Amino acid sequence: MTLTDDRITAERLDELLGDDSVPLAHRALWLLLWECEVKVLDLLSLTRGDIDLAGRRVAGASGRTVAEGEVFLSDRAVELLTELIGDRGAGPLFAVGDRSLGWEEVVRTAEERGHGVHAFRTGGKSHRRGDLPEAGE
Repeated sequence: MTLTDDRITAERLDELLGDDSVPLAHRALWLLLWECEVKVLDLLSLTRGDIDLAGRRVAGASGRTVAEGEVFLSDRAVELLTELIGDRGAGPLFAVGDRSLGWEEVVRTAEERGHGVHAFRTGGKSHRRGDLPEAGE
């Protein structure tokens, strides 16, 4: 598949997050990649215990404590993660059923939507800096 963009716009992200044909675990991962500076593999290593929904933050990543304020979860992220976690008290954060997402599946699912998985992170970073043109510009 040919990748269409190396950065994703906010408009495109909204479109992808609203696509219920994409498993929730992928949509939640994409949003966290967009919103924070945590790397893909670090996010994939997160467990249920690494997320503090009440505090709206990621408490740990790849075995390290995440500094206060390093990752703040938006309302939309909390909503998606709450739905993703459901009543699970433990286990991998990004899971489909009882199976955690793997790198190949993450890459393939993003590519099926016309994007490299890293485009979510670079798009979010560009958006926060204000150097990513919006649709129609």
